[in-house]
Amino acid sequence: MAPKRQTMRAVVCRQPGPVSVLELREDMPIPVPGPGQVLVKVLAFGINRAEMYTRQGHSPVSFPRILGIEFVGEVAGYPPGTTERPFPIGTKVATCMGGLGRQIPGSYAEYTCVPPQNLRIVPEIHSISTAEIAALPEMLQTTWGSLTAGLDLQPGESLLVRGATSSIGICALQIAWKLGAGRIAGTTRQTTRIDLLTRYGADEVFIDDGDVADQSGPVFDKVLELGGTTTLRDSVKCARPGGVVCMTGIQGGEWEMENFNPAADLPGRVRLCAYSGQTADFLEMPWEELVRDVDEGRIRMPVTTYALDSIQATHWMMEEGGGGMKMVVDLDM
Repeated sequence: MAPKRQTMRAVVCRQPGPVSVLELREDMPIPVPGPGQVLVKVLAFGINRAEMYTRQGHSPVSFPRILGIEFVGEVAGYPPGTTERPFPIGTKVATCMGGLGRQIPGSYAEYTCVPPQNLRIVPEIHSISTAEIAALPEMLQTTWGSLTAGLDLQPGESLLVRGATSSIGICALQIAWKLGAGRIAGTTRQTTRIDLLTRYGADEVFIDDGDVADQSGPVFDKVLELGGTTTLRDSVKCARPGGVVCMTGIQGGEWEMENFNPAADLPGRVRLCAYSGQTADFLEMPWEELVRDVDEGRIRMPVTTYALDSIQATHWMMEEGGGGMKMVVDLDM
């Protein structure tokens, strides 16, 4: 299982900037795992907005950098002389975050090294591909954490997903059903995507013209905010008195909100929080159960698959909005 060659393909982000700073190299040295690491052969990885923001220069990282915060792969090796091997060579594993693509080289490569305690075994599957599994680690962690740790969504409660046509939004509609939510609504800026949201579980869809609260009123128990600071003021008006709004995404591209006055901008004693998951959240979520939900069709996720040499195109599409599809790079393509 250990690589017989000395070099690998990898995408290197030379410096912050446009998609052109992502460079595919054919002769990068295969990393050697150090103490407390395991070498993993990357089979496929998801494309995430976090990587787009890092590439644009919004993350405190040094360059050049191999990006990528998640992957599915196979255990390929341990440091020389290692006797404790928590995973047999060839074990299919998945992970996300844990410094990937920021503090340590990320998943935009054929091989990478990570701490073994950050890995989770991929359960046996029957109907989905490895590439489809690669769409799940960060998406499931973010969605599950936002709905449970962030919103504490309870059976029977109503939920509004602001920015529901994103991959996280589509996943949230379905996991909300799994958690027993009552009325579930989503927003989209395009009428052509109403059918998409109803197909993935929305009882009601609002066209997001910036004033969803004027259409819905303050009626939702919980609101998942994926648009970010650009829509947050309106989203809190959609929550009932005592309701909770959790900001997880920043699809609007603005990191900070100007002139925010909690006393005036949080009506009806609405509670506001933010969710940003860590590796611990990935390790604690019901990974095996959720993967089986996807494998058996209880959670459906639209995925588009690309080759490694399409990495610039995937980042360009992410900047254009993504279109509700989770983009995955398959290293076998």
